[in-house]
Amino acid sequence: MPASLPSPTDAPGLPSASAPPRRGRGPAALFLTAVVLGPALSLWHLHGQWVPDGAYAYGWIVPVMGVYLAKIRWDDRPAPSAPWNGVAALVVLLALLIIPARWLQEAAPERSICGWVHALSAVGISLSLIALAGGTAWVRWFSFPLAFLLTAVPWPHSIELLVTNTLMHSTAGATVEILCLIGVPAAQVGNLVHIETGVIDIDEACSGIRSLQAMVMLSLFLGELFRLVPPRRLGLMALGIALTLVANVIRTVVLSSIAVAHGMSAVDRSHDGAGVAVLIFSLSTTLCAAYLLRPKKAPAPTPPIPSPSALPFPLPFHLSAALVLWFVVAEIAVEAWYRVREPKWQGWSWSIQWPTQSKAFSLIDIPQRSLRLLSCDDAHGAAWLEPADGSDWSAYWIRWNPGNPQAESAKVHRPDVCLNSQGATMDRDLGTRLSTVGGLQIPFHGYTFRVGETVLYVFYCLYEEMPGAKSPATANPQFEATDMFQRAWEGRRHIGQQSLEIAVTGFRSEQAAREAFEAHLKTMMQVRPGAVSQ
Repeated sequence: MPASLPSPTDAPGLPSASAPPRRGRGPAALFLTAVVLGPALSLWHLHGQWVPDGAYAYGWIVPVMGVYLAKIRWDDRPAPSAPWNGVAALVVLLALLIIPARWLQEAAPERSICGWVHALSAVGISLSLIALAGGTAWVRWFSFPLAFLLTAVPWPHSIELLVTNTLMHSTAGATVEILCLIGVPAAQVGNLVHIETGVIDIDEACSGIRSLQAMVMLSLFLGELFRLVPPRRLGLMALGIALTLVANVIRTVVLSSIAVAHGMSAVDRSHDGAGVAVLIFSLSTTLCAAYLLRPKKAPAPTPPIPSPSALPFPLPFHLSAALVLWFVVAEIAVEAWYRVREPKWQGWSWSIQWPTQSKAFSLIDIPQRSLRLLSCDDAHGAAWLEPADGSDWSAYWIRWNPGNPQAESAKVHRPDVCLNSQGATMDRDLGTRLSTVGGLQIPFHGYTFRVGETVLYVFYCLYEEMPGAKSPATANPQFEATDMFQRAWEGRRHIGQQSLEIAVTGFRSEQAAREAFEAHLKTMMQVRPGAVSQ
């Protein structure tokens, strides 16, 4: 054994000379399983959010990229250094976080904090095991492939919403400025671009948030693939993000020009193709830039490093075995908890019966693009007039069936977010009041908006079905406060939820609008028998 490396007996917590360290393919395979299993389970529990039309569709390829980066790192790995002392305590602490994180994540998959705690704990355990096998040298060498997996974890909703709204408003503003410069009359109202032939809606997909998130992931991958120095990696990411944002503005300008020349129907035909073109342009340009930034000289060949079964330090066999068992026990325990306590689905508590006899009643055709963004299972809209008072009504009723992992989108697409982006200005937040229909108390949040000189009163409810709960009523809409601890304790997961948004104009006061809303709600909403006592 080289003099520069301590013997196994010198390392605390390692087998003594009387108990030779475990070596061979078996311990190595068990060690690798312990390193990989935690991150793999974490990503598996997140995959429901990687829907084809979602912002994280690229998440499906992140594990493949991470494995490839780990493979090329393994091929030219450095010699291991002395194992870290005291890492076992950190492993135990992180392992203890796995069960509560999974317990809460199963009840509230839309809460990003659960996914982040689980993913960070799993990655931390893997790095700790690597520290016990190869010390500082290996932790530095293999940390990036493991940390790269975190790019597939959804951003916190508050951050994502802030970035999305900023991008939508900025894209609309830049589009209007460019259209005016090239002689096309245009005006910006919120996130809308008004042109002669219609209105171009800059929604989440058009804002560039999806391309931006994918570009962050790709630039990190390319920087590691070409082994760029840190300043060049940051430069590559900045270039990729800038290309994505500029290309997206060009896309909206082109679509607006098409709408002016050929009508709004031509926009729908060109929308997806323009999006693909933007993505291809941004990715290919970033790839070329990464290739040009690569080191000019090939790295010096590293001396052959022994395989894990012949390392100078013993692998943490017992700790690896305990962790593999712990991951399995955690999965079984969480699933058993919900299987035992999960209340039986009893159907929707209420439904809507449209006032088809009202004057000028008509169903609203919800665009397919909006349905993809909502990721809902059922959606209806209607508009009508009330001749008695001349009020103008519209309503949207949307459902997410139990088990739909995209139900979280309902918490983002709500009046104070969406109507502001449509050019309406929120005047007042009226707070939450309980409306009683058929003995069932349902919370509705009220708002007043101004659209030009018109005052719009909006009443919105996001209702989570709670079979087995002590009371189906709740004091707050679920987009305001979701008690994930209460959900987990009661074993409620795969929750079905539905939203109802009613907007009305033509009233002089909030009180008059609310009284009319309550009267309409009692005739429109049909409560399922037994829903109150479920």
